Amino acid sequence: KIVDRIDGDADGYIATDELKAWIKRVQKRYVYENVAKVWVDYDLNKDNKISWDEYKQATYGYYLEEFEDATDQFSFKKMLPRDERRFKAADLNGDLAAEKEEFTAFLHPEEFEHMKDIVETLEDIDKNGDGHVDEDEYIGVKSERVLL
Repeated sequence: KIVDRIDGDADGYIATDELKAWIKRVQKRYVYENVAKVWVDYDLNKDNKISWDEYKQATYGYYLEEFEDATDQFSFKKMLPRDERRFKAADLNGDLAAEKEEFTAFLHPEEFEHMKDIVETLEDIDKNGDGHVDEDEYIGVKSERVLL
């Protein structure tokens, strides 16, 4: 059944371009389903927009003040400016309030052309600073995205 869905020209074979198109379609569906699922957690005032302040409060809340461990506090203080840069890049109209499409670009910058320059760098993923991304660091990045 899935082969029939992927095989656009119905020739009984899946060509590379058909497989690429299928993967892109499935990825795009996942992205929009993910945003729909988390939208209510971030739109705190229910105005159908997510402001930078709403996102910051929902994501970081009391963490910056409450963490006594310097390492945890450093990690959150490092993540906050990175998130703010990404939020502002996704906010095409500059009102610091993301509509669904803008918030989608914020959460999934790899899917949007105007966000290509803001996608995580090795520096963001390489938590132990050894110049390599090990399995735990990679899984950590994937977990962050799923949680968002």
